[in-house]
Parts: sequence; C-alpha cells; structure tokens
Amino acid sequence: MLHTLYSNSLSTLKKRESLLGLTCAALSVSLVIAVSSLAMRRDRVVVVPPGLSGPVAVDWGRANAEYMKTFAVFYSTLLGTITPRNAEYVADRLSGMTSPTAYPLVRKSILAAAKDPAFLNSGSTMNFVSNSVVHENETGKVFVLGEHQVYSGFGMPKVAPVVYELDIRIAEGRPVVMSVTNYPGTDARTKEWKQTHPGWDKPKDQ
Repeated sequence: MLHTLYSNSLSTLKKRESLLGLTCAALSVSLVIAVSSLAMRRDRVVVVPPGLSGPVAVDWGRANAEYMKTFAVFYSTLLGTITPRNAEYVADRLSGMTSPTAYPLVRKSILAAAKDPAFLNSGSTMNFVSNSVVHENETGKVFVLGEHQVYSGFGMPKVAPVVYELDIRIAEGRPVVMSVTNYPGTDARTKEWKQTHPGWDKPKDQ
C-alpha cells in the first residue's frame, strides 16, 4: 500500500517535472523571439518643428518629403554661407552629413573659395538665402533655389541666383548627402525640365 502511494507520487512528480521543463523551453523561445523583435524594431519619429506647417517624419531608412526639404535647406545654407574665417568650421560640420565619396569634393570647393585671394583679401562674406524648394519624388532629389549674396564691406551686395541640387538618402535614421552640385539660374533641373531642354548638358559652343 505504501509502495503504491510512493510510486504514484513519484510518477506525478516526474510528469510535473516534464511539464515544467516544457514550460521553461517555451518561455525561453518566447524570450528569444521577443528580444529579436525588439532588436529589429526601428522607431518612426514624427514631429512638427517650429516654422513648418506640417509634420516631418523619419525612420531607419527613409523620410518624408517635408523632412528632406528641410534638411536640404539647412545643408545648402551652411554650404553657401562662408567667410575666410569660418570655412574650416563649415567643412568640418558638413563631414558628418556627407557621404565619404562626395565629401572630399565638397571640402575642397569650400576651402578653395575661402582661400581665393580676391575673396580672402577683400574681407568679403558670402551668404546663401533660399526662397523655394522642390522635391522630386521619382528621383528623391531636392532642389533648393535662392540667391548668393556677396558682401564686400561697402556698397550693395552682389546678388546672383543659384540652385543647389542635392541627392539625399536616409542611412541608419540620419540624412546623408550622396552628391551635391550648384548652378546659376532660377530653374531646377528636374527630370521633367531636362526632357523639355534637350542638349542642356552640352557646351554652348557645340
């Protein structure tokens, strides 16, 4: 009688132990899945910065048009506003926002402009003031239209219309300029503009 009682208790204990082992295994698998999901999760941030009429959004690998346009204005304003004194600072600031392939050219152009004897010895300053922005959905490029204003310390500033064309990508949640160029005028060279202006990239003497 006592032997039967002990046998039943031992059998029940083994069943409970097996059930507990299966429960622990299931919890371990669930924990691994939960940790993996959290590790792969990328938060999407939506904010409304001052001065904007609508929200801007950015996640791990993309951003909406409003965000791209806002960043393009900031980048082009920084790039186009230099003096002989702040050129090195501007070049350093842009290093973290520019791709490694494009940055050497950007830095070279900034320092070359700052070291130009005509610019260096005149005490001039150059500002870029934007007046409109175009985002091309198909290519992802952003065009910032505005004016270069060169102040020489006396008289009225020299003003010239200019367009900054930027190819911006979102990498690991932050914007990176893959390429940037600027050209005189008031026309953004979008894909549509190029189609209506055949030969735009050929020298005028051809």
